[in-house]
Amino acid sequence: MNTGTLWERIKQGLRDGATTAAEKAEYLGKLGRARLDIARTRHAIHDAFTELGGQIYEELKDHEAAIEAQTEAVQDHIATISKLEEQLQNQEAQFKVLQESDSTTEA
Repeated sequence: MNTGTLWERIKQGLRDGATTAAEKAEYLGKLGRARLDIARTRHAIHDAFTELGGQIYEELKDHEAAIEAQTEAVQDHIATISKLEEQLQNQEAQFKVLQESDSTTEA
């Protein structure tokens, strides 16, 4: 029943373990790459939807007749975005004032 020395069995066990670990690492690497590919594709889809929405918004915002022809949900989104744009402009103006006041105290 003792087919080899203890040292031979230990070496064989280490070889088998290393082979198994390498195979598992390769498998996990493939899984990781597949998940990364999926995430990249999802991100690309999200970016495309965002770009499409931005282009449609730009087309609609300056055309009152086109806005009125849209569904209520689209009109609500356009109104929300307009309010957020105003809010952003106010925040940027306040930020600029803060920057200017900081630079005058340093001088």
